[in-house]
Order: sequence, then C-alpha cells, then structure tokens
Amino acid sequence: MGNAASDGSTSAASIFDAAQTSALDKIVSEQSYMMSDSVWVTFFTLDQPLLDMPPATLQQFFRPYAHNFARNTVRSGNFRMLIRHVTRSVRYLSPPRHHADTIVTTTTTVLATESFHVINVLCVVRHFIKHFIEHNCDVVTLFATEGNSTSSSNNDIAVDFLDALLLLLFDAPTEDTYDLHLEGINLLLVLASSTAYPSTSTSMHPTLLDVFMTHASASDERGGGRPSQRADDLVKRLLLSYLDQLPAPRMESAAAIAATAALPPSTTSSWDNVVEFFSEIQVFPLADRSALLLLVLVTASNGGGGNPFRKALATLADRDESRMLAHSLPFSHVVAVLGRNIHIELHATLLYHALLLNPSFRDALCRPVDVDHFVPCVVYAKYILNKVWVQVLPLLEAIYIHTLSPPRLYTLLAVLLHLSENPPVVQTLHQSQVQDHQTWYQERYLCDLSAASVGVLVLCRVLKANLSVLHDSLVQSMAMALLWNVMQFAKNLHPTATQSLVKLLAHAAKKEQLLRPSPDEAAAYLATARDLLLCIQLGCTPRLLPANAQLMYSLLHASDVLNGLAMHPSEALRDDIAMVLGTVAYCRAMVDQGDDEGDGDDDGRMHDLTMEQVLERIQGGCKALAHSTASQEQPEVYYRYEAQDESTMRRDDGRMFFMPRLWQETVRHTTDLAWSPDKMVLSSG
Repeated sequence: MGNAASDGSTSAASIFDAAQTSALDKIVSEQSYMMSDSVWVTFFTLDQPLLDMPPATLQQFFRPYAHNFARNTVRSGNFRMLIRHVTRSVRYLSPPRHHADTIVTTTTTVLATESFHVINVLCVVRHFIKHFIEHNCDVVTLFATEGNSTSSSNNDIAVDFLDALLLLLFDAPTEDTYDLHLEGINLLLVLASSTAYPSTSTSMHPTLLDVFMTHASASDERGGGRPSQRADDLVKRLLLSYLDQLPAPRMESAAAIAATAALPPSTTSSWDNVVEFFSEIQVFPLADRSALLLLVLVTASNGGGGNPFRKALATLADRDESRMLAHSLPFSHVVAVLGRNIHIELHATLLYHALLLNPSFRDALCRPVDVDHFVPCVVYAKYILNKVWVQVLPLLEAIYIHTLSPPRLYTLLAVLLHLSENPPVVQTLHQSQVQDHQTWYQERYLCDLSAASVGVLVLCRVLKANLSVLHDSLVQSMAMALLWNVMQFAKNLHPTATQSLVKLLAHAAKKEQLLRPSPDEAAAYLATARDLLLCIQLGCTPRLLPANAQLMYSLLHASDVLNGLAMHPSEALRDDIAMVLGTVAYCRAMVDQGDDEGDGDDDGRMHDLTMEQVLERIQGGCKALAHSTASQEQPEVYYRYEAQDESTMRRDDGRMFFMPRLWQETVRHTTDLAWSPDKMVLSSG
C-alpha cells in the first residue's frame, strides 16, 4: 500500500473512507493510471473537510504517501496526471472570462466542479509539494515526468497549473470563494518555500518558483507578444487583499481555522471555541498571507533574470493621482493600513519595500505640503499630503520597543530615514505638537512636545544602547543619519530632548576618555562625540539659532563637558566644537550681562536668575548673534539612505537579509501549514 512508507515510518490511520484511501494508494504507487481511469474520479470526490483537521494529523497522514509518490511517480507519471486534473478543476472554478479560450468544457472532463472538492484536492497537492521541496526533490521534473516511456523536458504542465492558480486569484474573493482564495495563497507560499531551505550541491536544479517567475515575465502569445501582465495582476491582487482586511466569512470556515493559526497559542488557549474567539478578536488571514506571499516573491532572486514581481511593485502607480492607470492603487489607503500595523514586522517590511522600490510611493509620502495641513493630534503626529497620512509616532514607538533587536531596527530606521530625507517631513515634525503622554515611553511623563522632540529622545536612546550593548555599525550610521536630518531643521526642542543630546555627548566623552589608552575601543565613542557635536552645531547656525534657546540652555549647563572636549588631543574634534563653544560663550555673556553690579558669585551668576530669566536672556543673545548673518537657505547636505551602500540589508537584492526573516514570519503566521522549521533557514532574531 502507498501508505506503508519504505522509510520505516509508521502508517497513520486513514482520514479518508475506504474507497478514497484505496484510490490514493494506487495514485502514489508505481502503476500508471490514464487520465480517464476511475481512480481519479474516486479521489476527486473527497468530502471530508481536510482544512478543519489538525495540521499535525494531516502532516502525519500525508508524509508516507508523499515519500512514496516522490519515488514512484518517476516511473508512473501519476503526479503529472494528478496536476492535469487539478488544473482543469481550478480553471473550471475561475471566472469564465479568464478561461474561455483555454478550456473547452464540452470535450474536457472536469472531475471536481464544487469548490470544497477543489479545496480538498489543493490541500493534498500542497502537502505533496511541501514534502518534495523539504526533501530536495526536483519538483519541476516531477511535474513533467510522464513515466518510463517519455522524457521529462516539458514544463507546460507546471506552467498551466500555475496559470490556473493565478486566474483563480485575480478576482476579488467573495464569501463563497474566500477559502478557495486562501488555499490558493497557501499553495503559492509552499511553492515559493524553496527559498527557505539551504542550498546543496544537489539542489541546483530549477525550482517551481523559478518556473513561476520565468512564466510571469514571459511574453503573452495570446496578447500578440506583448509583455505578460501576470506579475502586475498578481501583485495588485495581493495588495488589494491586504488592503481589504477581510475577516473569515464564517466561523466554521477553513479561513477561521487559519486565522487562529496566525496567533500564538497563549492568545487562543483561554477561548472555548472559535466563535467565542472571533467575537472578541479580529484577524485577517487572507490579508496577512497575501502580504507574506508578496514579500517572498519580491525578495526572491531569479537566477540571472529579473524579478517580475519586484518590477510590478516598483511600477505600481498612485490612483489618488490618476484613475486612468490600470496598474495602480490608492496609496493613501496603503499608508493607512500600514500605519495601523507598523509595530508588526510583516507590515514594517512591506512599507520598507514599497518605499525602497517605488519612487511614486515615496514621492506620495514626501511631496511638499502646506503646513496648515499638519494637524496636531492627541495620539499620533500625522502629516497630511493630499489625504495621505504618515504616522510617525507608531514608527518611533516600534523603534523604542525594539531598541535591542538590530534586525528589527534595520527596517524601522530605514523606513524613517527614507521619510526624513524630505525637508517638509522634518519641518512638519518640528511643528506638530504631541499633546498627550505616549504611554509606551517609560523614561518619564512627557506631554506638549513636538513630534521631532520625541524622535530625538528615541534616537538618543538607540544610540546609547548601541554604544553600550549592540555595537552595530549599521544601527549607528542610520540612527545618526536620522538625528542629523532632524537637527537640520531643529526648532523649539523640548528641554528633555535637548538634555538627552547633551547627556549622550557627556556619556560618549566620558567613555572615550576612559578608553583612550586603547584607541580601537575608544574609536566608536570618539566618532559618536564628533557626530553629536556636528548635530548640535546645526542648532548653532544663524538660520536656526533664534529657535534654539533651550538647546543653548542645556549646553550652558554642560559647560564642563564642552570645556573638556575643547582640550581633546584630536585636532579634528577641537575644530568640530569650536563653533559650539563660541555660541555658548556668547550666550553666557548675555546671561551675565547686566549682573556686573549684582551680588551673585562670580562663577555662578546663572544661579541668581530664574530659569525664565536665563532663557529670556539666552533668547535675546541668540537673536542678536543670528541677526547679522541670518540665512533662510536650505542646507545642501543631507544624510540619505542609499540602499546599495547598506550591504547588510541589500546583499543579493536583500535576499540574504530578508529571506530568513520573512520565512520566520511566515512560519509564525501560518502554523496551520505544518512547516518543518528545523529544516528551514530562519532568522533567530
């Protein structure tokens, strides 16, 4: 019997009735069966709802069948026959306008005409293909092999099967087709999983994903040789499914079971049943899996060829700008959905790729706007550009939470750095007030401060953690670049923000002095001190000085730190601090002015004044110093996040960095697919 695997595994109790179990035994055997054989009719009438069964039960049951099938189909060609029948059934269920010229229903036998039958058979095929990929089988050859009598050089069966899946997915899911769409996404995730397993000397054969990518980028013969729209249509459909955020339509549906699989066991253990669970918690399995599939396809490499899905995402247009373009989506909707979920790695990664690859998407987020459109908000610092809202505080919150997780920080910092490259974005952050305390910020209670001040606090925290714990050069460069961008338009920073800058400078200076006998160990602290001085120096420029009295106040209180750095053996650092020292000295003179006849201590006249009086005198000094050299020109130098320079994230188009993380997220969100994590290359972060 097919279920008695030769690898020594124990046969699992059959989940089918006797006739269907017998049919499956025959299909996976060495005996060939023609397309018209009754064994196929029997097998394609599976009535048991397979997706309602525990994933472990399905995995255990199908494993020995898949093992034998991989070995025997080379002789029987039955896997090819199975795929041909599945392809016909899937095409039959796809909208008629898609298959009118590819299937002739009067002459072609379709074994499964009901969606629940097709879902069951697709589930079986998914388990087979997953097993083949896990065990490094040449899946493309298994698709093409017709048995001993015929060569296996034709990939048309695989192409037809993939085409049928695509046609099924191109239309929007309804309540009746939701489970079918979800199983189609599951199957495409499985065929793409060849990127999740380590390469070996025997795994250099083309994968099913390679065939899929080549087919998606090929010319459409029926379209007169024009470039195929398959990749464009699939990318758009996946994004639409992501944006729609459709919950499982029925509590007894397979999608409802898949939805619970996206959550940790601890989350669902307290619920007695699925209906009770979904009355309290909403999850969107089709949306999440569509995003996962899109990211896997976009990140995958295609040998020497281009990636059609990457190109499709890069060329997607903004429907808010023009409704005439077919390959377009409303970017305002994309941003709204992403912003609500930015703290989750899946959504942050999708935003990163959209920003990195699509210039139109990046421009839509960062086009100049009237500052009157920047509306102070109780919870979020949001900035509107033609109704596109960028939620910066959720990004800062995610950075705050994941400060000690470099891989998570890479993506979050890169997204924020992309946004900060545009001056209106940063200017708006300085003008937008966060009125209520952000509960996630635990250092102290803060309210009525600018969004930029929150950014300075979070970035200083990241930089200090990196100096003390992480020692990660990429985190350092991106966080410092962000701080530079923010400080280029610094205005009216909150006292806590300016103090955090000065405290970080003091920390770097102290550690550098202690480690100075070991230049290599002291280098990171010296570099940080110099970079911070350059950021602070921006606030001392005539253009910004009148709006930075609070920064000068904090620097006056840190005179000992500045004086110590002024005597540093590094001439470069002394040059960096010269302008800051000059500005601080001028402000101190303004504070002391008028107190020459006072009765305060000669070395502490600031103590004779209230804080308000000191700030008032500093403000007057800042205005006086800036008056003669005032300039309203924008600075010409910006730190810009250039992806090709960040080798950690971009090696091999990001595959080496993102693939293990994407598959870690896929395994986490799709536990119902019964992956084998011990065999996959997953991120440990």
